[in-house]
Amino acid sequence: MSKGIQAKCMSFIGRERVLNDTMAPEPAAKLANLLERSVPEALPTTWHWSYFNSALPASEVGHDGHERLGVFMPPLPYTKRMWAGGVVEVLSPLLVGQPAVKRSRIADVAFKSGKSGDLAFVTVVHEITQNGPAVREQQTIVYRDRNLGETVDSVPEARPGNGFRTVPDTTLIAYSAITQNGHRIHWDRDFCRTVEGYPGLVVHGPLLATFLADTLVETPRPCRFTYRATAPVFEATPFRIVTEGQTAKIERADGQTAMIAEVST
Repeated sequence: MSKGIQAKCMSFIGRERVLNDTMAPEPAAKLANLLERSVPEALPTTWHWSYFNSALPASEVGHDGHERLGVFMPPLPYTKRMWAGGVVEVLSPLLVGQPAVKRSRIADVAFKSGKSGDLAFVTVVHEITQNGPAVREQQTIVYRDRNLGETVDSVPEARPGNGFRTVPDTTLIAYSAITQNGHRIHWDRDFCRTVEGYPGLVVHGPLLATFLADTLVETPRPCRFTYRATAPVFEATPFRIVTEGQTAKIERADGQTAMIAEVST
């Protein structure tokens, strides 16, 4: 990557975006139905990801269904996008039906090279207020210059019992709709296989994080939730949630950890 492109991407540090939301009950109700949970009056730890989303103008949609790079996110030359991890600090659980404001800022852009290729890490900081500070969040998104190398043969076969499960494509499509996530890796198999090099649809990183958060924090309360993705989960990949104290992980049937999380007060 040229120094000029790096400099242009680095110039996006400090860029901000402000979004308002009425916090209407419908997104929470739809997510609750999808996750087979009761409809909450206060949002669980990661459920705010169902809010502050809106359909994008066609001119701002990239080839992968996400917002085009260079609008808010830096104009990176890498297009293979994944959530690397993040931290959610709930200061006061968000209440359904009360308007809230979300302020987002590009905090850092870092470039790295290694055996897995060239990478760019973008750190975004979010602050949500609702009658005062409610949620502070930091997200790290990684952009790669090449595929992960996952193949059909590398996806473990489904096996019953032992708490393993898979996420059907209907759930992936519904979660994409609820969160207004147009990323094609979650609903377009042809795109996954021919463009991204994946063996099948990819389970959303935020959805996996929500599984872990809901396991560790049973009722909405102030807390600090930290999560880190280490491997993808596909629609045909059996996985289970393994907990130990204040930590939990997504364990694939092949024994590989896909995501690990921790909660603290």
